Amino acid sequence: MLLASPQAHAQAPAGTVEFVSGGATIRSAAGQSRPAVRGANVGPGDTVETALGRLQLSMIDGAFISLQPQTSLRIDEYAIGGSAGRPESGLLGLLRGGLRTVTGAIGSINRPAYRLTTPTATVGIRGTEFAASADEGTRVNVTDGTVALCNEGGCIDVGAGQSGFAPDRQTRPALAFAAARLPPTAAGEPQGFVVAERRNDSGGSASIPGGGGAAAVASAAVPIPLANGPGPFPIIVNTTTGGFAAGVIGGTQTFNGAGALTQFTDCCSGGNLTAGVSPDSGADGIIAWGRWTGGISSFSGANGTVSSVQYIGALNATAATVPIVKGFASFASSAPTIVNGAGALVAVGTPNSVTGSMNVNFTGGSGGSLTYNLSIPVASQVFTVNGSASQYVTTAFLGSSSSISSSGSLCVGGCVGTIPFGNAFSGVITGAGATRAGGVYGFTSTLGKVSGAVVFK
Repeated sequence: MLLASPQAHAQAPAGTVEFVSGGATIRSAAGQSRPAVRGANVGPGDTVETALGRLQLSMIDGAFISLQPQTSLRIDEYAIGGSAGRPESGLLGLLRGGLRTVTGAIGSINRPAYRLTTPTATVGIRGTEFAASADEGTRVNVTDGTVALCNEGGCIDVGAGQSGFAPDRQTRPALAFAAARLPPTAAGEPQGFVVAERRNDSGGSASIPGGGGAAAVASAAVPIPLANGPGPFPIIVNTTTGGFAAGVIGGTQTFNGAGALTQFTDCCSGGNLTAGVSPDSGADGIIAWGRWTGGISSFSGANGTVSSVQYIGALNATAATVPIVKGFASFASSAPTIVNGAGALVAVGTPNSVTGSMNVNFTGGSGGSLTYNLSIPVASQVFTVNGSASQYVTTAFLGSSSSISSSGSLCVGGCVGTIPFGNAFSGVITGAGATRAGGVYGFTSTLGKVSGAVVFK
């Protein structure tokens, strides 16, 4: 990686490895290879090669890509519109093998911005889910939406339930009975990839109800700021001297035109956040989320210069007297952080990389149940947090029990929650009809306190 070009270093990550089995590699444009491990970033110029393995990517625009064995996928360009002044683009090259994908925000409005090329054809999208293979021609089969299959001979549209075939670059593609040729599952590997389904480390299902997060990432790319004023505020504060505070509080929230928090004043305890900056944030007019660094905190137990703040902003909370039976899916997140015992920021993950789901069954009183699961890639491994909530009050839900583990060594000896009363997750349900939920997570690791914010709909 030290030999990679300066241009490669300047490029923002295009996606993150979510699942890998059987071995895979990532080769840079300069020819440098590195192992493809869960939580690793991929960027423009990288080629992902699976050999006998399988691999799944979560892209920055909410797209999911599952690579089959013996597949080589090159990422030519991948950028959300407006980032660093660049237009949006999603240009991929399927050199060989097969993939299944749920496309994301890129191309959903500006369709030519997305393109998948193969040795014999080009696949364009209309906002869709499809599979493609590049082996003795190009085959596509579409689950939802429509793709355009084109080459020098012409173009055809392939709709949901249909398959298309381009035998070479000169012959016009045609509709076909045979579906995309995806290699068979290797012994001991997961039995294929279901569209809009994620998989955990052991290959088991880690489905996200309601599909992927394309619309959510689009809203994060063009934020709708939350109105300034009082509201519930899940928060985790770390200071540069090792101070720590966490929980769900109420107070006045102030946001800028980009939807990022600029100031918070606690309604009751005198705790404030001032003068910080938001390296990443998002808002959709109903809920806000983000990460702060710098600035000053005056919260009890976390008084001083801020090392890291993770927050959720909301205008109101769904009252405990309102029955809620709903499955929520994550759609965006702040970058997860790890702060050591001395208060130093030692690791920062990728915005919108945290995924998970939440199932709510509230009866309209103080009872009911809530379960959740989170997958958190940071520090070259992935933490998983699974828990349940037995308490729901007017302003917050609290995870009263959680199990925490990681795919690496950072939970050796056990990770435990750091939110008050030993919780690992707390948050709020908000929006008319309980359309949004959001929370902050916090727990220990051998590197320090892991924390972040994630939102659901």
